[in-house]
Amino acid sequence: MENVAAKLEYPPKRSILINGDIVIFKLLEKSDEAAFRIFFSQVPDHEADTLRHQVRDPKVVARWIENLDYRKVLPLVSWDEALEQIVGVSSLHLMQGVYRHIADVRIFISKGYRRLGLGSAMIKELIEIGNRLGLYSLRAEILSENQLAIKAFRQLGFEVKCTLEGGFMTLQKSETRDVVLMTKRLQINLEEDFFYVF
Repeated sequence: MENVAAKLEYPPKRSILINGDIVIFKLLEKSDEAAFRIFFSQVPDHEADTLRHQVRDPKVVARWIENLDYRKVLPLVSWDEALEQIVGVSSLHLMQGVYRHIADVRIFISKGYRRLGLGSAMIKELIEIGNRLGLYSLRAEILSENQLAIKAFRQLGFEVKCTLEGGFMTLQKSETRDVVLMTKRLQINLEEDFFYVF
């Protein structure tokens, strides 16, 4: 799977949002660093505190760009139609070893582009990419308070597996939050299905 990810071809793709706006999906490239940094610099304080990394730190973004490796992380970004600003960021975090058949899904949408179907469209793209890579399943961890995201993932075939009580601690305030673990099966294991039929 590592080799497939390295050779993945993903030409820019257009998508129409609910309000008629057009966005362009592209894999993140090193030349996108400035726009990538601007996108994360605009994340509100209360939301930045619930992300996994200090996204508003330019050094963090620079390190991501410098270490860009599609064999480990496939970052799919959404641009406005004029290709002037990034309005959504999503990624497949590819696992290794005995978990190489699974990838974690992460997504963050700019405030002005929410509730327009962009998040769902980006998740669909990641599902398609996961299928092309031959992954067996996708996994997402979502704060339980984010019911809109949970609903969007559920509508796209993700199932709630469990809730991890206090499974997340915010970066600045060190408050614990509950996390919902969701998964979506991609590939069918014929032997397993045969076993259950009989």
